[in-house]
This record gives sequence, C-alpha cells and structure tokens, in this order.
Amino acid sequence: MFKQLFLLMSMLSLGTASVYAAKNAEKESQVNIPKKQLLRMIDTKEEYGKSCESYSYISPMERFKLIKKKNFMLGDMLAESLSISKVDPEYLVDTNLTECSIDGMDISEYTYREDLEYLNDNVVTLEVFQYDYGAGAVHGNGHISHYIYDREYGMEINWEDLFGDNEAFMLYVLKRVVKELASEEFISYFETKEKLLNFTQPGYFAITDKGLLIQYGKYEIAPGASGLPSLVVPKAVLKKYMSEAMYQKCFLTNEQRFAEAMNVF
Repeated sequence: MFKQLFLLMSMLSLGTASVYAAKNAEKESQVNIPKKQLLRMIDTKEEYGKSCESYSYISPMERFKLIKKKNFMLGDMLAESLSISKVDPEYLVDTNLTECSIDGMDISEYTYREDLEYLNDNVVTLEVFQYDYGAGAVHGNGHISHYIYDREYGMEINWEDLFGDNEAFMLYVLKRVVKELASEEFISYFETKEKLLNFTQPGYFAITDKGLLIQYGKYEIAPGASGLPSLVVPKAVLKKYMSEAMYQKCFLTNEQRFAEAMNVF
C-alpha cells in the first residue's frame, strides 16, 4: 500500500495548543480537568549542569475516570501514564519558582504538559506538549503529539481502526500535506520525502471537535520557521471516508447514535 502511495506521490508537484470538550463535542462549554503539577530545579555541579523541569500531567486516577469499564484495569490509557524519572536528592535544589524562565541564569529547561483535547461518550484524545532547551543553545525545540483512546476499555485507537485500508483517504491527506504544509526545497535537500507519510503514525493524528487534526514535528517536512505544521480534515470530508459506525462513534453522542439507528435523528 505504501509503495503504491509513493508512486502516486511522485506524480504530485510539491507546493507550497488545557481543556476538554463537554460530553457533546458540539457544545462550546468547556471545563478544566484536574492535573498534577511538578516543578523542580536540578544542579549537577557541572558546567551547564543547572536545569529546570516543569510537568503538568493527568494522573492515573484521572485517566481511570475516563474509562467506562471501571473493572478493567489494563487499558493503554492507564499503561501510558507519565512516569517521572527520579533524580538523585543530592542534585535537587529547593526553589519557590512558579515557572522555569529565570532571568540571569544559564540553565536548561524541559517542559512536559498533557491536556485533554477531546472527549465524547466513546473516545478521548490527549494532547502532549514537550519543550526542550539546552543551556547555551540559540533556541529550544517544542513538539506536540496526540493520542486517541476508546473509552470502553481505554485502548488506543490507531489509523487502521479509524480508516481501515483506505488508500483513497490516505492519498487525499497526502495531497493536502504536499500542497499546504511541505517544502519541496527542504525535502529535496534533506531527503525526507518518506516523512510525508508520517501522518498515519501514532502521535501524528487526532480526533478533535473540528475533525481530524494532522500534526507534524519541527524540521520534518519544512524549515524551522514553519513551526509545527498542521492541518485539519473537516468532519464533512471524514464522513465520506470513515465507516458510518466509526464516524458516529467519534463524533456523535450515544443518544444521537441511537436516534440515527431509529431513523428519527
């Protein structure tokens, strides 16, 4: 399948992110979800050994509340909970900091933040933002990834679950990526054509209230000045390519799905 898409791709000319939605994704009302916070300063006593780490994450208990089968404990949503690495107490520095940006100090910074991007009766999307800056560097690098879970048992939903072996849809997305996000000059110089198809990989796509979000990393298919390239496939288009059952699961409430089945929606 991918080989065929690469052949099709060769025919194309390259052109030119703390809330979660309420049960009905169409509603604008949004509420905050409780998250754990951790801020720590580390000093290894070496050159450039000072660093500040900031974490904001959804605890395993809060993740567990999102799973509908409460007696089922092995879902991916729980297994993939953040595990913060331990630091030698000798290197931990007491601090009253409220953020990692400290004027006059040459330190490294690391930020990790989780948000509940989307929630309906049946699926949930988590957004993960990471930022890393090394002391003395010109600038830092940020990255955004997304993960979708089935709320029934907390299992991760992959591309094949959403769209099956649908080459027509993959080609549709690929054409949009090439036209709207990619840089022909950048891809040719760094030989990164294969990264155009990364959108099918975990972390690169997400179900949101607007449709399907495609999110690339920095320096993958375009220069750093392009930031984190992304595009949205609207629900009207998704409805043409997804099975009726999967579309309803992702974007309708259970009441709406029942109404559809009874032909009264």
